[in-house]
Amino acid sequence: MKRKIPADEEGPPDAAVTGRRTDFRTYHFSRRELVRYLAEGLLIGAAVVWLCYSTWIAMPAAAVVAVFYLRLKKEELGEQRRLLLTIHFRDFLSSLHTAMLAGSSLENGVRQAGADMVRLYGREDILSVEIAGIVRQLSFRQPVEALFRDLGARSGVEDIRFFGDILSITKKTGGDFSAMLHSSWRNLCEKLDTRQEIETVAAAARYEQMVMSLMPALIILYLRLTFDGFAEQMYGNPAGAAAMTAALVLYGAAFCLGRRMTTIQVI
Repeated sequence: MKRKIPADEEGPPDAAVTGRRTDFRTYHFSRRELVRYLAEGLLIGAAVVWLCYSTWIAMPAAAVVAVFYLRLKKEELGEQRRLLLTIHFRDFLSSLHTAMLAGSSLENGVRQAGADMVRLYGREDILSVEIAGIVRQLSFRQPVEALFRDLGARSGVEDIRFFGDILSITKKTGGDFSAMLHSSWRNLCEKLDTRQEIETVAAAARYEQMVMSLMPALIILYLRLTFDGFAEQMYGNPAGAAAMTAALVLYGAAFCLGRRMTTIQVI
């Protein structure tokens, strides 16, 4: 039996629960996620303050590190959610194309494809929730192309937005829906395959960037544990604090630059 996931464990509430449409361009922490990542950020911040300043007086600076960490996690989780939405939308297009080839109308094809998504990923899947909302709106005679344009605008995914626009144009001009769906599905598959290839190549670069990011902290820790008399000259005086602060700023800038260089946007 499938376990029901509590609301505070599964991320932000979905549209089916709240009645609001999810904006995938902005990620919102659940309560549990906020507590977890805030605690992680504060621990990392406390370690940074201890390494760089070695005084409890500077501990409020750990909050700055925690805020920076929360921002990074929000960006990371938001990107993961958009990637998941894109992958599942590819499967939805495949199912919709199959239904259209079997002779279903566009609206009935959306219903059948939505049922397939529930069987594949469950009712709590982010795209299953969105398609369920579209199916409910179809029962109120809402235009299917307008519903997908709305999903595309909220998704933050270029291909979903293009699909909504192309669907609207195809319906107005009386084009071939089956050919349009196959073309959209093929293009999305090619993009996902390209992303996977790039991720494979970039994995080594990200690993190197992570190791290089840890090296300054490890060097400082090594000096503090083995040459305490040498390292203590950097603590307890304004010049040392200023030098450490400047080093932290440069480190933060280098970390952000390295993260940006190893993150390649394909979708």
